[in-house]
Amino acid sequence: MKARDIKTKRVWKRVQPTGYLQQGRFSSVEEPSVCLDENLTFQVITQADFMREFYPSGHSINDPVLYPDVYREEMEPVLDENGESTGKMKRNIYRELVPRYSFAFQQIIALKQIIHGTGNDIQFQLNTTNPTQDQTDAFYLFRAGWLEKDMEIAFYEGVKSVKTTGDCATVGFLNEGTFGFKSLSYMNGDVLYPHYDSITGDLLLFARSYYDYDEDGNKITEWLEVWDNTFLSRYKCNISNSKTISDKILGLFGLDGYSLVSKKAHGFPFIPVAYHRDDNGACWSPSQDSIDGYEMSFSQMAQNNQAYGFPILLLQGDGENFDKTVDLNGSIKVLAMGKDDKADYISSPDASESFMKQIDTLYKMIYEQSFTVIPPELKSGDLPAAALKILYSPAYEKAMTDAADYQKYLNGLVKIFTFGYGLEMKNTINFANLPMIYWIKPYIHVNDSAMVADLASAVVSGFCSKQTASETISMYTTPSEWDRIMREKKEEQQSDLLYELKLEKGNNDISE
Repeated sequence: MKARDIKTKRVWKRVQPTGYLQQGRFSSVEEPSVCLDENLTFQVITQADFMREFYPSGHSINDPVLYPDVYREEMEPVLDENGESTGKMKRNIYRELVPRYSFAFQQIIALKQIIHGTGNDIQFQLNTTNPTQDQTDAFYLFRAGWLEKDMEIAFYEGVKSVKTTGDCATVGFLNEGTFGFKSLSYMNGDVLYPHYDSITGDLLLFARSYYDYDEDGNKITEWLEVWDNTFLSRYKCNISNSKTISDKILGLFGLDGYSLVSKKAHGFPFIPVAYHRDDNGACWSPSQDSIDGYEMSFSQMAQNNQAYGFPILLLQGDGENFDKTVDLNGSIKVLAMGKDDKADYISSPDASESFMKQIDTLYKMIYEQSFTVIPPELKSGDLPAAALKILYSPAYEKAMTDAADYQKYLNGLVKIFTFGYGLEMKNTINFANLPMIYWIKPYIHVNDSAMVADLASAVVSGFCSKQTASETISMYTTPSEWDRIMREKKEEQQSDLLYELKLEKGNNDISE
């Protein structure tokens, strides 16, 4: 596959209203027998657009083309060299910068959705009724390695990338027998190109492109890294003035201009890449129109306040007896006028109720459309778990759907880690044969002490085992906590047995 064929991917898009309910009408006699095949109209959205939306400095309200400044015209008399009027007038054009306010709604929405999706560790559990000691030992080693290798961080970085740029990839590698991973994201300058089998949906090829820059920020070299089932191939393409003569000759013949730099086995029996994409784009996409409307409305209100928000000095009289003294800032400090003249202030107009209703509604819908909850101010103490779930139900429901969407990505992470860490620990077969299930548990704000009390009650009632309770409270326990508990029990039993033997021996000595 050529480089120009590798560097292809589906675009992100937003549906446009063109053609809505414009396909004609029919009567019951002339009902069509075939459903009309209508083409949708889309607006292409790039990952660069997501980045512009993510950072307030890149919002459309800051673009003078979409929200232009105000230009004012003023006529001034033309003076001669003596400072006297010549009777001519000249026109001066002044550019007045309008107030522009952009808000980081996108960052707030992304942060909250990321936390609800990754706030809890990945849940692991042995899926067998009678695990052997070898399986238990391998399971504890697996969970300890998962934390040691920062795979929770890998999952977090992947979710963060998808929420902000639309896709992500995690690549596993073996460096001198040691397993590691690297997170790839458009936020870090990586453009990702996955290629799938059209029938099975399996990943056939994965590519990543990025650039080297000089000290002035100009692109020098483009790198293209390609993973297949066996090899990692690295290609290089010179750009602009740094092109060599051979690169220019290849360009004349219409060739790619990419040269193979290295090709080596990556050490995995499969493509060590876990990729995930959200076709809806960034997590704030449903709220983007409302965000643009809010920033426009707020900026217009600020412009109105700038013009009419301060009191206006009103002078009434014939205009001949007024005199004033101003300070360096132009503020009037002394005002002299006739006895029949008057001076007063015109109070600034208040914002209309309908305008404030518009801004408040936009603010509310920005968060509701993205299933984000802004916690209200609570006047009481701790809330029960049920009340918290109801309060955060939109965010919790969104996190539950995300858990299902990201499960396939998690499967890829576990597959890469199972082989890579198993090879490092020389325990590949035991890891591969583990009867293990795993899932994403959405995070909700709950009181940890209440959860511990519920688990303790469940153990006492007999419908939850101590081992399950120990594995559930991961914030207070280690992966091998149950082994520690059993070891402590055995030590207690041994101490009791030794004490009984010693006591029995003492009684025998007394009787003799």
